[in-house]
Amino acid sequence: MFRSRLAFLNILVAIIGVALLVFTVQRVGGWPAVVSGIASVGWWFIVVVMLGAARMAARGRAWMACSAAIAETGAQRLTMADAFGAIIAGDAAGNLTPLGVFASEPTKILMTRAKISTVTSIASVTIENAFYSASVAAVLLAGTWLFLQRANVPAGLEQISEVLLIVIAVAGVVAFWIARSQPAILSRLAPLMAKLAGRSHAPAEAVKEIESHIYGVLRWPLGRILHVVFWEAIFHVLAVAEVWVVLRLLIPDVTVGEAFLLESAGRFVTIAFKFVPYRLGIDEMGSGAVAQVLGLGPANGVTLALVRRLRIVVLNAFGLLKLVHGR
Repeated sequence: MFRSRLAFLNILVAIIGVALLVFTVQRVGGWPAVVSGIASVGWWFIVVVMLGAARMAARGRAWMACSAAIAETGAQRLTMADAFGAIIAGDAAGNLTPLGVFASEPTKILMTRAKISTVTSIASVTIENAFYSASVAAVLLAGTWLFLQRANVPAGLEQISEVLLIVIAVAGVVAFWIARSQPAILSRLAPLMAKLAGRSHAPAEAVKEIESHIYGVLRWPLGRILHVVFWEAIFHVLAVAEVWVVLRLLIPDVTVGEAFLLESAGRFVTIAFKFVPYRLGIDEMGSGAVAQVLGLGPANGVTLALVRRLRIVVLNAFGLLKLVHGR
């Protein structure tokens, strides 16, 4: 019954997304303008796919560093192939269902269960996600601040930006409180998660060990923390490079700053609407609106979103193959 309801929800969201996509494209000049823009990318699309894959590899390196800090033996170390394969499989699972991170992150854990222990896998995935979330918050703060400095920002987008700043500030306060008090969140949630998974109980000792590893990050050497931060930063640098490459083919005089603003806006949409499979129609609408405010033309923003969507589809195809083979 759950699967049938999930399938129905996927179909419903897809229909709404297609309608939103068609509406957005019609508003920016119709399909001919957008198709012409996509065609202008040409063989550079291969570079876009390579940049997308490199971004996943960067997060893979960050995950490897987190895993290596936890694993007790060399045999439990993740390889680049292990991490990259699990990430592309998890990304496919997260994009194809409304479950988002509740599908992508468990998939990573399942894909690496033969390589590292479950405790190491869960703890390292959680820690890497914490570093990634902090890096996203930094990008969103910088992007929002730069965006508000631009002239002629519509009242609606300005209000959204202000709400975003408040949300990030609240999240920062909560994160600081958790770091200081170190509450036993997982221990309290474990019985509920076990019940949802159809198990009678949760392994209390394993849960406590996972919590210990997560809070142990506060005692990591500075060099190790900077190593993880470096790879998370590379992820965002590659994302901006991807946006710049596509826009450069559409608008010769586009700047890196404008590419950064579009990427930060896209990152916000990705987080806010992760529950929508492929964010169909939403990415295009958001990118077109931001591009219009920046004076880049809404059609170019929609084209950028569609090119990036095609890149996601290509990489997700490899992710699905990885899921099917299971290794």
